[in-house]
Amino acid sequence: MTETVLSTGRPGNGRGPFREGSPVYIPGRLDTDEPVPPDEVCLSLHSLELANLGVRRALVHEQVRTVLGTPDKRGHPYSMWLAVTTLLYTGDLVHAHSECRQLARDPRWLGSARHQELLTLLRARISLLAGDGVKSAALLGDALVRGLPTALTALAAAWLVESHVLAGDPEAAHKVLLAHDLAGRLDPELPDAAHVLAARGALHMATGRFQHALDDLIACGRVLTAQNVANPAVIPWRSRAAFAALATRRRDLALALAADDLAAARTWGAPRGIGLALHAVAVTGRDECAVALLEEAVELLDLAHARAELVHALHDLAELGTERGDPTAARARLETASAVARESRNGLWPPRLEAALNRRDHPELTAQELRISELARAGYSNRQIAETLFLAVRTVEFHLSSVYRKLGVSGRRGLQSALGPPPS
Repeated sequence: MTETVLSTGRPGNGRGPFREGSPVYIPGRLDTDEPVPPDEVCLSLHSLELANLGVRRALVHEQVRTVLGTPDKRGHPYSMWLAVTTLLYTGDLVHAHSECRQLARDPRWLGSARHQELLTLLRARISLLAGDGVKSAALLGDALVRGLPTALTALAAAWLVESHVLAGDPEAAHKVLLAHDLAGRLDPELPDAAHVLAARGALHMATGRFQHALDDLIACGRVLTAQNVANPAVIPWRSRAAFAALATRRRDLALALAADDLAAARTWGAPRGIGLALHAVAVTGRDECAVALLEEAVELLDLAHARAELVHALHDLAELGTERGDPTAARARLETASAVARESRNGLWPPRLEAALNRRDHPELTAQELRISELARAGYSNRQIAETLFLAVRTVEFHLSSVYRKLGVSGRRGLQSALGPPPS
């Protein structure tokens, strides 16, 4: 939904707050005629307006911290919803998590259903952005079962869909869409349609329906553009659409989307958004700079605690490493990605990572080379290998030289890192 403010961020004089000026998109906006003390939300709303535009991140962060540091504002749910939502756009997940923990102990938040509803959604969003779809799905599922205000239902359902996708349960995600009548054509007046379209796009990508994903993500972008939202921190629709476009073999579109997202992300300056965009640019461009761009993306996504996106970037960096003749580094990155996925209870990526690791276990090795390399990795000498396989020692030496060349290692020690430890 949108609310309106003057260009200065000061409240207008119409019925209800902020009636005049430009529209400001607010996720989960409640009744627009609800009486809200203007002084309690003015700074939060102005910060959100700047965040939507994707400009002046340092000022936005400073203003939000001012709001959160004012005790008399902390009891107002709408003011805190605006402030913590904007804080998430700045990329400060750690501070947002800390604020939610403090609000959960605030007596003013303990006895109010509305306070608890908003707090649950904020906690779920933080978990989702941090890559824990299991926790996010549990919070959102319980909230929807208990019942939410109409204005929050579509938003919660959209985030629940994304959570199920990340947790590796696309069937549950689809059931959520059906249960809330969000699987087909959407009502033009639907609150938070952009989040619903983004969630559907994520589900389509996870299930290989790439054209449907592209359609929904482009539609998401249109909705956000109409609401004056340019910041990929709100929804990174361009980067996601770039991957969908690439999957549908529309490389020119993918390149344009990725480049636009990188420009917007750099203007805003949050590590998460820049990392996502660099990933998209690297994969769509696949030029001589791709590895360096993906390495930078991995660093930024790690810094931003964006674990789901980090896993994806590490996977693609491994793919590029293999293509560029660096299988040892590729395997290390896949193993790191697998560890991050396990820690964050990611159910979407482990099967893909396992398949990639299996492909790289024995890249391009012949059956004879594989047998010899396995014995060498287990500590057999060349003579012992020759005796075991009834071969000449010179034949073993020839095959091992070929194995080292294919794996990009200099000797036996390299077999451990390239092929992993021998089976137990």
